[in-house]
Amino acid sequence: MLTVRGLILKEKNIGEISKSVSVITAERGVIDIFIRGGQKSVKNAASTQLFTYSKLCIDEKRTASGQTEYYLNSSELLSSFPNIRLDIKKTALAAYFSELILYTRTEEAGYHDVMRLILNSLYFLDNDKMKMDLLKCVFEFRLPCEIGLRPDLVGCAVCYKYKDDKMHFDFRDNKLYCDECYMTDENSIQAVMDKTLLYTVRFIALSEFEKLFYFRLSERYLRKLTEFTESFIAFNFKSRFRTLEYYKSI
Repeated sequence: MLTVRGLILKEKNIGEISKSVSVITAERGVIDIFIRGGQKSVKNAASTQLFTYSKLCIDEKRTASGQTEYYLNSSELLSSFPNIRLDIKKTALAAYFSELILYTRTEEAGYHDVMRLILNSLYFLDNDKMKMDLLKCVFEFRLPCEIGLRPDLVGCAVCYKYKDDKMHFDFRDNKLYCDECYMTDENSIQAVMDKTLLYTVRFIALSEFEKLFYFRLSERYLRKLTEFTESFIAFNFKSRFRTLEYYKSI
């Protein structure tokens, strides 16, 4: 039997009485766990709801094809983030966070930082500790950084200039260029960044978790940051996220 701590990202009914849940764990990445009678039984109901963080005891079984299947044996609720369910916009944002993780899902070890990112994000969302649109930007950009898509933001990719009045971030090669070195063409996909926006993007990508959520941004720069992070997601993931569309429609 395997014991993990996991956050429920998605629920799926199976047949008339059972269900499965997609769970992010630090130890195994994202896994699907089958819960017998999960639709009707109250035994594990509280600890296997969407957006709950729980201690899960699971049985591992090997299929004839060599794949591993997980079955829930018992569970214990650790945190339910109750205020998220009471606000439709918070629910929509949490669903967007979950959809991004599920899109990039990997069943492997080493998901500790992604786990920490989503748990901290839900805590700040649940307790109104950061403006929702800013929290969205932080998660939206830091998640790709934690799964191997952190761009080169140290300085200009050509002359290594650390900052300038105007810098260019090229989404095609995930690199930063100063105004003098950037060679634009008709196929350019870029974000033009002043010193404040560049500092903010660097802060989100490179700061320690203890500092990540503790900053503010003016409405003007929040709009610029939103455009950048959404463009970064769109270019790197190349997918349409319905939860994002719903969040923005509320």
